[in-house]
Amino acid sequence: MKGEKKIVKSEVQNNANIMLSFLSRITDSIEDLMKKNATEMEVITAKYNGLLLPLIEEKDDLEKGLISLMKKNKIVLFDATDVVNLPHGSLIRNKEDKVSIPKTALAECKAQGFKDVIKTVESLDRDKIEKWPDARLVLIGAERKPKEEFKYTVKAKGE
Repeated sequence: MKGEKKIVKSEVQNNANIMLSFLSRITDSIEDLMKKNATEMEVITAKYNGLLLPLIEEKDDLEKGLISLMKKNKIVLFDATDVVNLPHGSLIRNKEDKVSIPKTALAECKAQGFKDVIKTVESLDRDKIEKWPDARLVLIGAERKPKEEFKYTVKAKGE
């Protein structure tokens, strides 16, 4: 055992305590900076929301107006084409058949046996399986394994 140094519990605890001290200070610094960031972001967001929201509303109104103009004047605009190129952009009309599905369709599909169009989402309840005895876990190919976790807590300011 030549060259081996005996590990002293108090030294290990002292080193761990020093590391916890650093973690505590860094955690406090992070929290302080996050609070300052959030406060400043609220101010900036409020400033720009005041400028952005009216523009977004105006854009939405213009888009609705443009769509309405295209619908009302589709014969004039789209007489021989589905795309009208203008200096500031293009007007586009897509024409396709869409299926409208009534609210009663799911029940009808079940009654008719059309299972290929019915989505089913299945998943396991991990919490219930965790409570099973080992003999039952084996039946599904699962097993209980020991797990070791290491965690730490740091004291908050003023504790």
